[in-house]
Amino acid sequence: MTQTRYLFWRIAKAFGISMRQRHATHAASELHLLREAEEILGRLTWADVEEIEDLSVEYWSLRKLTMQHEKISQKIESANVNLQKSHHHRTELLGMVVDSTKDLTGERAVLTETHERLNSEREIIVSDARTVKRLHDGIKAKLEVLVGEGVQQAPELEASKQELLKLKKQFKSLRDRRDALVGKINSVESALKDIDSRIETRRSEMRDEALDNYQNIGKANQDLSNNRADLGTMESEMSALFSEIGRYIYSIKHDASVDKLASKHRSLISQMSALSLSIKFNKRLAGRN
Repeated sequence: MTQTRYLFWRIAKAFGISMRQRHATHAASELHLLREAEEILGRLTWADVEEIEDLSVEYWSLRKLTMQHEKISQKIESANVNLQKSHHHRTELLGMVVDSTKDLTGERAVLTETHERLNSEREIIVSDARTVKRLHDGIKAKLEVLVGEGVQQAPELEASKQELLKLKKQFKSLRDRRDALVGKINSVESALKDIDSRIETRRSEMRDEALDNYQNIGKANQDLSNNRADLGTMESEMSALFSEIGRYIYSIKHDASVDKLASKHRSLISQMSALSLSIKFNKRLAGRN
């Protein structure tokens, strides 16, 4: 608020037009801007106040905090680099888990297909054997009936005996084929178990490495979190010290001890003066002064 606008509002107030809350809000907002300007002025000038005795504590505190700030910033940068490397390594590990067992999973797929085919063949043989056994049992029952009826030399009896021998041979052949298939199936199942064991061993090795990687990521994240928290606390301390320096320089801006330093930032100080005046006017209009 300029002096002209202040006079306008004073006249308006004399005629009963009062906007106290509005002026109070403006004063609070401008005071916040003034505090920010004090911090900015302190940031711009702190490195040049070593010879000012009244700011000795703030200057040396900032020198110390600046060194610590740089060290922590370097730690954060290093932790970020390590974190990126760990994430990249994790991505590689995920690909390696697949690649490390690709040959075995391919071999397992072939064996699984063979196992299924052999089992299908065994089921067919077993089914054929049941059919042969059923025929065998039927003819055997027939012979028992014929013999029981006293038939000894009928052509039908002889034919049934021949058929029975033929079925016995057929059943034996089927049984031999089944046993051979069972041997092959057992061999394939043994090979599958061996491959599964080798796959698990390889994946276990990769999981152990992946676990170490995840632990590294966790530690890097924890370090980042702690360092960022420390940095935030440190920056708050530095901001308070900057504000003290800026407030001091502004308060004695015409003093010979800071005149040269203040002249370098005349534009900022002029804005601060305008804000300070506006705050005073708004407080008066709000009835707080």
